[in-house]
Amino acid sequence: MKLFSQSILLQSIVILAVTLLLWAGALVAPAPLPSDGGGVLYSVVARWFASAPLAAVIVAMVLIVIEGVWLNLLLVDHALTPQNSLLPTLLYIVCMSAPATTLTPMVLANLALIGCVRQLLLKGTLLTISTGRACAATAFIGLATLFYLPAALMIVGYMLAAINYRLYSWKDWAVLFLGFLAPYVTLVIVLMYTEGLAEWWQGVAESVGSMRTTVGDFTLWQALGNAVLLAVMLGGVAAVWTLYGEHTVVWQKNATSLLAYIVGAVAMLFVTCLFTADMQLFAPAFTFCVTCLLTPPSRTIVRRKRREWTFTASLILIIVAALIC
Repeated sequence: MKLFSQSILLQSIVILAVTLLLWAGALVAPAPLPSDGGGVLYSVVARWFASAPLAAVIVAMVLIVIEGVWLNLLLVDHALTPQNSLLPTLLYIVCMSAPATTLTPMVLANLALIGCVRQLLLKGTLLTISTGRACAATAFIGLATLFYLPAALMIVGYMLAAINYRLYSWKDWAVLFLGFLAPYVTLVIVLMYTEGLAEWWQGVAESVGSMRTTVGDFTLWQALGNAVLLAVMLGGVAAVWTLYGEHTVVWQKNATSLLAYIVGAVAMLFVTCLFTADMQLFAPAFTFCVTCLLTPPSRTIVRRKRREWTFTASLILIIVAALIC
């Protein structure tokens, strides 16, 4: 793990190599884009790439790397992870690429959901977020649902964050709904002028009606890889809890908001596929929690060296698990 406290160039080379390793299969034999589960904006994107599956794979890779870097910058800027470390970027890419297939709805939705996370993170001495940022957070969730309808359940995670920030008043509840509906107001206006409103509404009704808890088809290796990633994330959650007493109240509130994200992701599992779990749903929270788990504490030199070996082996295990998912 010493690598991720040294040269940014060397870290970038490792990240590029792991990304290509995870996406090699999809690049060689690109899969078609999913035909269901996406929102109205994803349907537009899917039509663009219908005849160019390889281009969709490349765009997915680029977007995931961009999202990983953006999330890395957010975590560092809010003192949630160490500076000069690209470990969060690597972990985000690994989580989003398990298994790597193509440009899925969650790849696009996560752009908006990371924007939501940004609005919920505190900086300085303030212990709550402004009304404007609360509105922007739910607007980003609304935007995410236009790419992936089940992302609406991220409202559950937002509500837990709102409790964390004591946003209890009627104004805060009004902001929640107004922010969430803002992208839909724009969409409805556009669809009214293009005469696509009835078709869109029928599609939404069919998508909501088809939502149910399912268990997918999987091999033993896929189940094992998925279980390892889920277990590592739970270990990361435990690691975050152990760090609470060592940090400021602002750090604790930011960490709680990211843990609340997991609750929203779990809610999404119950309307999609319960197992194997889609790790893309958990990516931002997975990144933060596992970074905390894999960052060695600076105690005695001997203990630190032993723990570094353990953490390095854990990182290799995570990458292998993502490969076999």
